[in-house]
Amino acid sequence: MTWKPYRVAIVLLLAALAISCTSGKIDRKALVTRNNPHVDALAPLNSLNLGNGAFTLTLDATGLQTFPEFCKDGLSLGTFSEWGWHAFPNVEGYTQAETLEDHPLPGHPHGIYAVQEGYTLDARGRAAAVWVRENPHRLHLGSIGFDGMQPDEIEGVDQTLDMWDGVLRSAFRWKGLPVRVESVSSGEEMDAFAAHVAAEQSIPVTLRFPYPTGEHSDDASDWCSDGKHTTEILSQEPGKALLRRTVDATVYYVALAWSGEAALSQPGANRLVLTPAAGEWDFCVRFAPESVEAPDFRTAQASARQLWHDYWLHTGVIDFSHCTDPRAPLLERRVVQSQYLMRVQEAQHFPPAETGLTYNSWFGKFHLEMVMWHSFHWATWNRPELLERQLAWYKTVMPIARDIAERQGFPGVRWMKMTDPSGMEAPSDVGSFLLWQQPHPIYMAELLYRARPSRALLEEYNELVQQTAAMLAAFPTYDAEHDRYCIEGACGANESYNEDYTVNPAFELSYLHFGLSVAQQWRERLGLERVAEWDTIMDKLAPLAASPDGIYLPAEKGPGVPDFEKGVIPRSLAAPAPPGGYINAQRGTRELAFTPMEPGREYVRATSSENLLAFGVLPANRLFTEEGMQKTLERAAEYYDWTRGSWSWNYPSLAMNATRLLRPDIALRAITMNDRSDLLLPGGNNYRTERLRMYLPGNGGLLLAVGMMCAGWDGCTVENPGFPKDGTWDVRWEGLKPLP
Repeated sequence: MTWKPYRVAIVLLLAALAISCTSGKIDRKALVTRNNPHVDALAPLNSLNLGNGAFTLTLDATGLQTFPEFCKDGLSLGTFSEWGWHAFPNVEGYTQAETLEDHPLPGHPHGIYAVQEGYTLDARGRAAAVWVRENPHRLHLGSIGFDGMQPDEIEGVDQTLDMWDGVLRSAFRWKGLPVRVESVSSGEEMDAFAAHVAAEQSIPVTLRFPYPTGEHSDDASDWCSDGKHTTEILSQEPGKALLRRTVDATVYYVALAWSGEAALSQPGANRLVLTPAAGEWDFCVRFAPESVEAPDFRTAQASARQLWHDYWLHTGVIDFSHCTDPRAPLLERRVVQSQYLMRVQEAQHFPPAETGLTYNSWFGKFHLEMVMWHSFHWATWNRPELLERQLAWYKTVMPIARDIAERQGFPGVRWMKMTDPSGMEAPSDVGSFLLWQQPHPIYMAELLYRARPSRALLEEYNELVQQTAAMLAAFPTYDAEHDRYCIEGACGANESYNEDYTVNPAFELSYLHFGLSVAQQWRERLGLERVAEWDTIMDKLAPLAASPDGIYLPAEKGPGVPDFEKGVIPRSLAAPAPPGGYINAQRGTRELAFTPMEPGREYVRATSSENLLAFGVLPANRLFTEEGMQKTLERAAEYYDWTRGSWSWNYPSLAMNATRLLRPDIALRAITMNDRSDLLLPGGNNYRTERLRMYLPGNGGLLLAVGMMCAGWDGCTVENPGFPKDGTWDVRWEGLKPLP
């Protein structure tokens, strides 16, 4: 699209009218801007994001990406798009089929699974598994920074991210020279970055293009392999240029535009320098899979403003400014900044990765079990169209999911755990055996229907719902001795309750029941008969197992789960930690050791990743009682690690369980983690580990939980059920919807 001045004027006018016509109790602009991120020093973890949700740049204190090496081990300075993927040349001809083996599991003696080592893979099969996991990976599209600067030359940093307008305003001194930069990304229609620079002398800007590393979680930047990729200047004329990038089989284009006089040179094979004639100027860089032109700065600025005004004016919001509890300001900051991060990083047409579009955790691939924490909140925060972008992708990869189910011996579709836009299943000795990603599309479809009920939507997604449910219904095994259905052969959600020994994991039981019940509701809404077999399974599904003192266990049997009948605790023998350490629980070997239980000792302390998660994000069902869950919550609150944890998804799940049980004291403690600001980075990211310097499921989980703490669930009659009624929490909100 060629942007004309009158189009820009119309965009600005519509945005202004939208702001002026807003009404309601909450001053949305004031809410957002009082929580704008501010940075006062150049530091690896102080990076901030601009983007449109499908294209994101991470920027340092200069307002550009001037110091990628300096920020490498922090929030690295990436430029990523949902369309930008790369694979190394497959010189050995590896295929995913080479990672498949007949992998017998309890309850499922024959099934072909994609594994990393499994039981029988030979050396080539293991090498194929490594290649398939690493490829494709997200591609860093290019770095845009000031030329010739060094980190120790920067001082006087004063940087603010204006989340309302989508503008990053940066001021600093370079060798004593004052520099001001105003940076923006464009709106939905293009993947572009633009900046206005003001200084007393000309400062060149350099464009650097790295080769991919293919590493598990890094900045995806190999700066020492210029011979493996090329950057060509296809055309150049006053004020603009077009580049073509070739990285093995991946080709994309980079369009440049600038104001005033500037000289473009190419001093390196994959490095260009744009030198302006004046100290005040602006430029724009646009990335695309096809040949395009770049807009000017003002057009990009107007486009960004339109995107962000539309978002903030229509999303759900929560105002904590009338609360007197000292935890309220930090909670409000986390909520608003999480809303920004989700929109800038995760409004994609695919499920997001754990680190979004900032750096390549798990090679930039996404994990479908994490969709619950990344994306469910879109529907309850009044942006269901952003959830539907991802659910629509599920339909495109249904043939692959059907093949997975068929080779494992199931009807319907079985959703892969770790994948990329193609839907190819990444081989794994953990992920291939997870089950909790399976009901997610059913829940997503139900949230969409609740937000936008129509027969057309039911018809659009009913096949996906029914085929997903068909696999779910086929997974439980029938226990004739006790006339019940059990879950065997599945790895629990926390990944330490492995598939070889775990029986009836609590969350998976509850989620399977929920998935089948919703699928039956969809049939009734469309005038179809219920599936009688599904009703039988729900009626006879094993209830959650409990300890003798009535505390729900994370599973009936499994590594680390006390066996009260035999008086022992089975434990997996420790396996060597992978590079970078474990992210969740330590994954043990398939061998078990048994520790005798000591009489009178309290062995069940409760966790939120399995037993409490069965009630919270999920509604009540016949598998447990609220009285038993209340006891389990109290035990968890007593023993939970409130001082050393990180803002992962465990705390939101604990808060949601407490909210359902009308324990706002515990819910609030969980969602604030004792007011731990030390875990919150300047831009709102949650710091977890050295490998996961940011963890977006924590931000999405926060929004899902806090939305429920305000709006409740179907049938809830308590106002703001997740907040204490002691007069210190005057929480006001708009645009939120209850959970089922």
